[in-house]
Amino acid sequence: MNSRRLAISACAAIAAATFAFVALLSLSPSYMADAEVILVPNPAAAAQQTSSGTVLDASQGVTVAAAVYGEPQWLAQAATAASIPAGGLTVTATVVPKTPMIQLSAVTGAGLRAAEIALSAVVADASPLVEKLSGPYSVVVVAKPDGTGAAKGLAPSTIRAVVAAAVFVVVAAGTWVVLVRRGRRGRGACAGVSSPTAPPSR
Repeated sequence: MNSRRLAISACAAIAAATFAFVALLSLSPSYMADAEVILVPNPAAAAQQTSSGTVLDASQGVTVAAAVYGEPQWLAQAATAASIPAGGLTVTATVVPKTPMIQLSAVTGAGLRAAEIALSAVVADASPLVEKLSGPYSVVVVAKPDGTGAAKGLAPSTIRAVVAAAVFVVVAAGTWVVLVRRGRRGRGACAGVSSPTAPPSR
């Protein structure tokens, strides 16, 4: 491989490392907390009816409950409780198939504890309405969000390590290109100096 191809390869490495550097800097870590609730029969609660007059069964009630937990109306108050911007919080509610259980999750970039606090606030704020709309059922929290916070995606330490590697590649490739160019200039200068002509012999 000649010096021209080596220079092209070095430039390509610099471009790739620079792109990776910029892309990773734009990534911000996110954190997720989980909780799980279950609907249990409550004979003292009033039966909720559908539009056709049919009383909601457990499968219908849990679907209604998941929809209520997933409503965006709870986000502002939950974000306030966790001291984070309302736009930086996402909450999802998913029904566990063929069960009266609902899995809840909260995602934020503000930290593990913030995700846990926000999800706890959603469960506390939404559960009264869930019990009112889901039929003759009560909400029981099976798994609280406390202690469930975890990093989602690339951890900050991983991002820092990859960024450091990208910087090293850029610096090494740039240094190599400079040294190659200086070497070529030095050889050219030496070639341009003519050797002294020997005096004619007598």
